[in-house]
Amino acid sequence: MYRLSSNATLFLKIFVPVFWTTILAGVTLVAWLAEAKYFAGIPLTSFRWATLFTLVAAVASFWLLLWRLKRVETDGEKVYISNYFRTAFYEWSRDVERISYSRFFLLKVATIELNGVGSFGRKLYFVTSSSLLNTFRTDFPGVLPEEK
Repeated sequence: MYRLSSNATLFLKIFVPVFWTTILAGVTLVAWLAEAKYFAGIPLTSFRWATLFTLVAAVASFWLLLWRLKRVETDGEKVYISNYFRTAFYEWSRDVERISYSRFFLLKVATIELNGVGSFGRKLYFVTSSSLLNTFRTDFPGVLPEEK
């Protein structure tokens, strides 16, 4: 079994959102529930709304950008897609329409487009590992397109 997704996937999908949401929720609760005397008497209205806005923006960003990342493994004939809670598999030749690569900040993100709608939707995103992709391409030439 060949893993195509990076080890950073678990960190980005689970750890970062849980850690930062917990921190931001704690700061927001303190800002809204603590008395003004604990903040040296500064007006708290703007600070309270800013913390709430930051929390909502962060959760929305995590949900839109990181939650859709998947773990991808393959045996050369099938591709196994996991969201760390359940796994689905598709055949490369029958179910996968195409694979495209893009850059998102410092990460290389691959998109697997299926011929139809799968368990996780039609487009599946994962953070690639160049060394793992090259190893797979060497052992199974022609299955994955080259990165541009």
